[in-house]
Amino acid sequence: MLGGYTGKLLRVNLSEGSVKAGKTGTTPPSRKPKRAKRVEVVASPLERIKFPQLQVALDMDADVKTIAKMVEQVYAGGARIIEAGTPSVKRHGVDRLLPALRKAAPNALLVADLKTMDVGNLESRIAFRAGADISAVLAIGGRTKVTEAVSEATRWGRAVLIDLIDCPNLLEMLESLIKDLKGHESRVIFCLHRGISEQPKGWSIREQTRLISEAKKRAGSFPLAVAGGIKEGVAKDVVLAGADICIAGRSVCNSANPKETAGRILAEIRGS
Repeated sequence: MLGGYTGKLLRVNLSEGSVKAGKTGTTPPSRKPKRAKRVEVVASPLERIKFPQLQVALDMDADVKTIAKMVEQVYAGGARIIEAGTPSVKRHGVDRLLPALRKAAPNALLVADLKTMDVGNLESRIAFRAGADISAVLAIGGRTKVTEAVSEATRWGRAVLIDLIDCPNLLEMLESLIKDLKGHESRVIFCLHRGISEQPKGWSIREQTRLISEAKKRAGSFPLAVAGGIKEGVAKDVVLAGADICIAGRSVCNSANPKETAGRILAEIRGS
C-alpha cells in the first residue's frame, strides 16, 4: 500500500492514463509514416541517343564564328555528336568555344577532346562546367586519371570517351579498363583511334575491321567509337565490323558541302 503524498501523486497520474516515473501507460496515437524522399538518379547523356551515330570532329584552326558555322551545317545534316577538337580547344579554350557550339547545335552531345593525360577529375570538371556532355581522356599512361574522369562524369551526370590512341597493347589495355569500369557502361565510350600524323597516305581504318570486331566483342555493352580515315564508302564497313560511333573530321569539314556529306555518311552507317 502506498500512502501519503507519494500515493496521491501516483493515483493522479494513473487517473490521467500514464505513470510518468516508469514511462508506461496508454499507447500514444499512431502516426502516418512519412514518405521517403525520392532519390534522383542522374541519367547519362548517352541515353539520349541511339546507335549507330556520326560524330564530327572539329580539328580546326579557325575563329569561333567559323567553327560555329561549320557546326550549324553538320548539325543540319543530322550529326548529333559534335566534337570540339583538340586544336580548336587549345586555341579558344572550352569556356569560350563550347557555349558557341551549344548555340549552333542545341540538342547535340558535345565532346571536349581534351586528351587528358593527368588530373582526370579536374580537367573533366572544367569541360563539364563549360557545357560538355562528354570529356575525352587518354588510356595510355597511368590508370588513375581515367577512373578520376569517370567518377567526375558520374557526379555531373555526364560521360567520358577513353581514347586508345597509341596504346601499344591495345586489346590488353581495353580488356583491363573494361574490368575496372564494369557498371559504367552507360557513361563510358571506348575509342579506337589512328591519329592523323600516323595515317599513311591512302590508309583507312577499314583495313582494321578484324581489330574493330575483336574490340567490340570485348567491349560488350560499352559503346565503341572508331576514328581515323572515316569517310563515305568506309563508314558502313566500320559499323558492320562493330563500331557504334564513326568519328569523321576532315572528310566532312573539308568537303564542298559539309551538310550533305554528313547526311550521306549518316545514311550510310544506318543502312538507308
